[in-house]
Amino acid sequence: MMKKFCLVLVILLTCAGCSSKTKESLYNEGKQQLEASNPGAAVVFFKNALEKDGNYLEARFQLAKAYAALGKNEQAEKEFTKVLTQNPTRDEVLLELAKLNNASGKGAQGFSYATQYLAKHPGAVDGLEAAGISCLVSKKHQEAREYFTQALKVDPSRSATKLELASLDMATGDTERAKALLNEVILAEQKNFKALYMLAAIENNSGHGDKAAVLYQKILQLDQNQVLALYKLGLLYLERGEVDKADQRADQMIKAFPKKGDGYRLKGLAAFYRKRFDDAITSLQQSVKLSPTLEAYHFLGLSYYSKGELENALSQFRVVLDRVPEARKSRLMTAQTLLAQKRTEDGIAEIKKVLASDDNDAVAHNLLGGAYMSQGLFEEGMRELNLATKLDPKMVNAHLKKGAFYFSKGRYTEGETELATAVQAAPDAQNSRLLLASYYQSQKKPAKALSTLKSGLKGGKGDAPLYNAIASLQFSGGNKAEGIKTLEQAKRVDPGFAATYQNLAGVYAATGDYPRAMAELNQLLARDAGNLRALLGLAALSEISGKESDAVAYYQKATQTKAPEAFLALAGYHQKKGNVAKAIGVLDEEIKIDPRAISALEAKGRILASQKEYQKALKVFDQVEALNEERGVALKIGAYVAMNDSSKAVEQAGRLIAKRPGSSQGYLLLATVHQSLRNIPAAINEVNKAIRADGKSVEARIALGNLYQGTKEYDKALASYQYAQRMNPDSVAAQFAIGALYDSTGKKNQAADAYRAVLQKNDRYVPALNNLAYLCADGYGSKEEALRLAISAFKQQPGNPGVMDTVGYALAKNGRSADAVKVMERAVALLPNDPTVRYHLGLAYYLAGDRARSEQALQKSLSLGQSPDTKAAQTLLAELKR
Repeated sequence: MMKKFCLVLVILLTCAGCSSKTKESLYNEGKQQLEASNPGAAVVFFKNALEKDGNYLEARFQLAKAYAALGKNEQAEKEFTKVLTQNPTRDEVLLELAKLNNASGKGAQGFSYATQYLAKHPGAVDGLEAAGISCLVSKKHQEAREYFTQALKVDPSRSATKLELASLDMATGDTERAKALLNEVILAEQKNFKALYMLAAIENNSGHGDKAAVLYQKILQLDQNQVLALYKLGLLYLERGEVDKADQRADQMIKAFPKKGDGYRLKGLAAFYRKRFDDAITSLQQSVKLSPTLEAYHFLGLSYYSKGELENALSQFRVVLDRVPEARKSRLMTAQTLLAQKRTEDGIAEIKKVLASDDNDAVAHNLLGGAYMSQGLFEEGMRELNLATKLDPKMVNAHLKKGAFYFSKGRYTEGETELATAVQAAPDAQNSRLLLASYYQSQKKPAKALSTLKSGLKGGKGDAPLYNAIASLQFSGGNKAEGIKTLEQAKRVDPGFAATYQNLAGVYAATGDYPRAMAELNQLLARDAGNLRALLGLAALSEISGKESDAVAYYQKATQTKAPEAFLALAGYHQKKGNVAKAIGVLDEEIKIDPRAISALEAKGRILASQKEYQKALKVFDQVEALNEERGVALKIGAYVAMNDSSKAVEQAGRLIAKRPGSSQGYLLLATVHQSLRNIPAAINEVNKAIRADGKSVEARIALGNLYQGTKEYDKALASYQYAQRMNPDSVAAQFAIGALYDSTGKKNQAADAYRAVLQKNDRYVPALNNLAYLCADGYGSKEEALRLAISAFKQQPGNPGVMDTVGYALAKNGRSADAVKVMERAVALLPNDPTVRYHLGLAYYLAGDRARSEQALQKSLSLGQSPDTKAAQTLLAELKR
C-alpha cells in the first residue's frame, strides 16, 4: 500500500511542477525531449503547454510531430489538421501531412498534400521528394522516378532524394543501381547512417550476411551509440541460429542503453526462438513500453498465439494492422488466430484481403484451403490447396507438400506414397487424408478414396468433414440417395457443422426442389444467424422462385455481415431491377466501410458508365487506379471508348506503355481501343507488340486468339489458344477460350469436354458453369446436371441475366415449366432485345401450355434478327400454327 501511495505522490508532484511552469518553458522541455528521441515525454510537455493556451500553435505543431514519432498517426494527423485550420498559410504542415500519409502507406492522400504544397511552392525540392515518395508508396514507379529526378535537378547533391531513388531501385529489383547510388552518398557523407543501413539490408537480403555484418560494424565504429546497428547484428545471430550470441548481445544492449527498447526487443526475439514464450512476452512488452515498433507488436502477438492466448494475440496483430493495413504477415496471423478460435468466416475474410493484394500468395491460398476444409467445403478447399502447392511446391509440412510436388512433376506413385505416409504419420490430420482421397478420385479410384476417408472416422463430431467428403464421392458416382443419407449422418454427428446444410441445399436445389433446399439453409441460419453463404443462397433461391421481397430481405441481412460479396450481390439485385440509385447507395455503404474496396468501386463506376454518367464514372475509376493502376486504366479506357473519345482512350494506353514498355498490358489495352473502332489489323498489330514485349504473356495469346475468332480465322484462333495453354497448363482462361471456340463452331462434345476441364481447375468459374449447363440442357450431358450447374452459376452471379436465362432453360428441360416461365420473364425484362432469350421464353410458355403467349414470344424472337436459335423458333412457331 505504501508503494502505491508513493507513486501517486510522485505523479501529483510532477503535475504540480508542470502547473507552475510557463507555457514557453513547457514547450522548450518538450522540444528537448523530442530531440533526445523521447517523444512520449515530449507529448506530456506539449499537452501541458496547450492546457495553458489552446491557441499555442507551435506547441500543437510539435505535439503532432511527437505523435508521429510515436507511430500514433491518427492523432498526429488530427493535430496537424488543427494547426492548418488555425493558420491556413502554414504550408510546412502540408508537407508534414504528406510525410505522415506516406509513412502510413496512404500514397494517394500523401500525393494530394504534396501537390498542394508544390502548387504553393513550385519546384520545391522537399515537395518534389514527398510527391515521389507518395508515388513509390502507391507503386507508381515511373512517376516516382520522374519526381525524384526533378528533385535532383534542383539539388544534385541532395542525399535524401538519392536514398529515395535507391529505395525505388530496390523496389523494382535493380539492386546494382541502388548500391551504386548508396555508395555515392556514403562517399560524399561518410556518416550517412541511413545509406549504410540500406546498403547492409541489400547485402543481407542478397544472402551476404557477412558483408552486412561488416557494414553494421562500420556504423558502430563511426558512432558506438548506434543501437540499431547492435540490434541488426543480433538479428544476424538469430538468422544463423546462434541464439546464445543474440541473447548475450541483448544483455549488453540493455546494460548500455536501459532506456531504449531495442535490447529488450532482441531479448524477446531470442526467447521466442527458444520457445520461452512467457519470457518473450515480458521482454517484448518492455520493448514496446520504451519504443513501440511494429516488429515488437507482431512477435508479441506470435508469443501470445503460441501460448494459446488468442484474444491477446489478436490485439497485438490489430495494432500492426491499424497502422499498416497492408502488413501481410500480421494479416495472415490474424486470420490464423481467428481460425483457431473457430471464427472461420472472419478468418476467411482476412485471408481474402491478402489475396486481393496478391492472388499469387501461396501461404494465403494454403491457409484458405485449410479453412474451407474445416467447413467441409471439400472441393473449394482442394482447389485452394492445389493452387498453393502449384505456386510454391517447396512449402513446408513435409509429406503433404512433397506429395503435391511429385504430382506436379507427374510422379504420381511417389506422390501417392508421400501422401499415404502423411496420413500414417498424422492419422488425425484431416487435410492430408482429404488430399489423398482427392488424388484417388482424380485417378478414378473411388474405392480407394472411400476407404481412405472411412478409415479416418472416429465416431465423434470431428467426422462431419469426412462424411461430407464421402457424400461428395457418392454424388459424383451417381448415388444420390446414399449421398443424402451420408450428409444426414454428418448432421447427426455434428449438428453445428455448416457445410452439411449447404451441401444438402445444393443437392436439393440442383433437382429443382427449392423448398427443401431453402429448409436446409434456414436450419443453418437457426444455428448461425449470420452465415453469409446461407443468406446469399436463400436470396438466390427466393429470387428464382419469384419471391422478390424475401430475396431483398436476405440480401439486406447478408450486408449486415459487412462481407464485400454481400454488398455486390444486393447492388446487383437493385441494378437488375432498374433501381440504379439504390445500387449505388449499397456500393457507397461498402466503400465507406472500406475505401480500398476495389470491387465495389469498379461496380459503382460501371453502373455510372452504363447510365452514361461518364465524368462521375471516370472519377471513381481514378480511385481504382490509385489502388491498382492497370485495372484503373483499363476501366478508364472502356469509359472513353463508350464516350466515343478514342483519342483519350489511346492516350491512357500510351501512358501505360511509356511507363512499362516491357509489360504487355499497355499494348493489350490499346488493342481493345482499335478493336472498338473495328480496326482489327491495328488491334492485331498491338497484340503482337504485347507478345514481343512479354513473350510469356498468356493473356496476350488469348487476346490474339479472340481477334482471329472475331474474323472467323478459326484455325489461327485455336492455335493461339492452344499456345497459351501450353505456356500455362493451369490457365482457366485459355482452356475456356478453347471450349468457347469449339462451342461457336458446332463442336459441342469437344466444347463440353473443355468446359469440364475448366471446372476441374476452378469449379466456380461462372462462364464455364453457364456454358456447360446450356450444353447439358441441349443433350450433351444430363438435364439434372444442367440444372445443378446453372444454379451454381446463378448463386455466384444472381445479377447476370445471361445466367438467369440458362437457369430458366434448364428448368424447362427438367419439366419445371411454371418455374421456368417466372425466371425467363425476368431474364427477358433484363435482355429485351435478345432473340435467344425470347425463344427460351416462348419454349417455356409452350411447355407450360400457354400457346398464345408462346406464339407471341416466338414471333418477337424472330423479329429481332438472326440467332443460333432462329431455326428452332421457326419450327416451334410452325407447330403452334398448325
